[in-house]
Amino acid sequence: MTKSTLLIGVVLLGMLAVLGHACTQEQPPVEYSVPELEYRLIGHFETVFWCDPDFYPIGGEEQEEQHALEQFPIISANTTEFSAILAHLGLPEKSEYSDEEKLQIYREHKKLTYAVQITSSGDLYDFTLRVGEEQGEEITGTITKSGVITIVHREPSINTCPICLTRGTLIDTPSGPVPVEQVCEGTTVWTVDESGKRIAAAVVEATMTPVPSFFQVVRVGLSDGRSVIAAWGHPTAEGRALGQYNVGDILDGAVVIAVEEVTCNDGATYDILPGGSTGLYWANGILLKSTLAGS
Repeated sequence: MTKSTLLIGVVLLGMLAVLGHACTQEQPPVEYSVPELEYRLIGHFETVFWCDPDFYPIGGEEQEEQHALEQFPIISANTTEFSAILAHLGLPEKSEYSDEEKLQIYREHKKLTYAVQITSSGDLYDFTLRVGEEQGEEITGTITKSGVITIVHREPSINTCPICLTRGTLIDTPSGPVPVEQVCEGTTVWTVDESGKRIAAAVVEATMTPVPSFFQVVRVGLSDGRSVIAAWGHPTAEGRALGQYNVGDILDGAVVIAVEEVTCNDGATYDILPGGSTGLYWANGILLKSTLAGS
């Protein structure tokens, strides 16, 4: 073997050693954004349960399409979430999106907003979500920035969509105001007949639905001091959702002076259906329509 051949061999061995060392070096872990982590959680648990505010307790496709167009500027302004949604849908970044694409994006935004609750906890994120319908589970755990999921606790959960009024809401009855959670089938309450006359009628259905601690409801305040807190979609006597009211609108003869989202910390929401044909009753002095009355 010549000296030149030996030298080439030594050089080659050195290069291989360098390459081998480079290959064995640990690559920095991938770090995902919060929306990307939410997508990983939703994909991991598959049957994640959440309530669509555009469809429950009232609403429909027309309402959803309207909200999609109204909220698109706000959604697109959140660049982190918007990028995650585009990647999930396989849509490119561009200056204009069709109404159909805006609806797709809005639906993903709702999923990320309502399906998973995630909060920073040092180098980890804590998460809470529900899986399955009716008799399901509530799951809490952690997820690392690189997407490693650890379940900390799971417990049985009744997974149904909230039915509106918060605990303590006062229902007008001939005997005086009664908290909604104390109203049951057979309780006599004030309602309205088809002519608009106030009449007394027995409650034919009273329901209670457990809700997660992070469930958002809406508080509507009126110029005469009345206010009510209920799910966004609870209908008024006009058939309009509470959450659709804006400051300056008229509700039950008074001017709306405040509309704000608040967290329902009571663990449940309630609704009643008085006898008669209208399904109307007074909650905190404001005439509302039962979500149990149908259309």
